[in-house]
Amino acid sequence: MKKILALAILTLGIFNMTSCTAKQSAQSEDKGKDMTIEASGKITKIENGKDGYMATIQDANGKEYVTTISFINLQKSGSTFKRYEVGDSIYVKGPSWKDEQGKVYIKAEQLKQ
Repeated sequence: MKKILALAILTLGIFNMTSCTAKQSAQSEDKGKDMTIEASGKITKIENGKDGYMATIQDANGKEYVTTISFINLQKSGSTFKRYEVGDSIYVKGPSWKDEQGKVYIKAEQLKQ
């Protein structure tokens, strides 16, 4: 009986260790999907935030990007923060990701008007 119990515990321990490793690999793969992109277009919407704002940009093809423009992110990358308004043309570059609905988000690390 003790041998069966020890074998069961050992099996569960090995299973637990391999499942944790698989989760870490999947998370690493998801992080690798983030990539730096560039987008330019007109600002159609602005949502003010704590240390900056989020601007929705629509490019010439009608594709929309939601861009986080913040003091901290721009300072880290050596760029300068600037306040834009709805209707302004803008160019942004930075890491991007998509949500479940396919909306593209960009963390602005470079800005140009």
